[in-house]
Amino acid sequence: MKNIGIVTGASSGLGKGIAVEIAKGFDIEELWLIARRKERLVELGKEIYEDYGVNVVVMSLDLIDEKSLQKISDRLESQKPNIKILVNSSGFGIMGNSSEINRKMQEDMILLNCKALFSITNICTKYMSRGSGILQIASVAGFCPQPYFAVYSATKAFVLSYSMALSQELKKRGISVSALCPGPVDTEFFDICEKDAKMENFIKRIFMKSPDFVVKRAIKGYLKKKTVIVPDITMKLLATIEGLHIKQLSSILAYKIYKKFN
Repeated sequence: MKNIGIVTGASSGLGKGIAVEIAKGFDIEELWLIARRKERLVELGKEIYEDYGVNVVVMSLDLIDEKSLQKISDRLESQKPNIKILVNSSGFGIMGNSSEINRKMQEDMILLNCKALFSITNICTKYMSRGSGILQIASVAGFCPQPYFAVYSATKAFVLSYSMALSQELKKRGISVSALCPGPVDTEFFDICEKDAKMENFIKRIFMKSPDFVVKRAIKGYLKKKTVIVPDITMKLLATIEGLHIKQLSSILAYKIYKKFN
């Protein structure tokens, strides 16, 4: 039975960075890279094999499509590997008035950020053993309802809640579950979000962290089997405020920041 790692959303951003760290430092024989953009996956796969000698399986799939989930399930069933680490990094966000944003885009966000993450996790746990682990990419937005980021925040609240509960369920099997909750990260995520340049510059200047910063802290927290990983002090402060149930204050702050630039 070979040990493998699986990373969704591996074509860019945190998924790509975490995939490299797994290849570099984890005891696996094969790494499955899953995302829609095949060319990027192939390029990353070549780099990983050349640099670290880890075999790579590229799976160009749209995880919103049920057929894609079935392909993953079928491959696992035919090979029956031991999944040492699963990373669910696929997801996207849209900023704006949820009553005005395209409904289909928001539905797809829910399907990818929530349903696909749940389905992949549910499929993979069957092939995990003691010492294996799951790293879910949530967000500090999951702690706080955010006007003009309403659906995205709600999806990340689902990821956070689901991951925290699952960590307790899988503890008896010796499988860890960690939810990574970063603030804004300087990735392609913000190319998809609908917002103006002034607000983007404000966010970058005050809150944004580099992917490398977040990836290193994500791996460190995962290896320590932390259930919730908040990478930097500013976001930890926000999470603490939410832990004290001052949600209205955080929600109002998010609203005022958005309105300042719109």
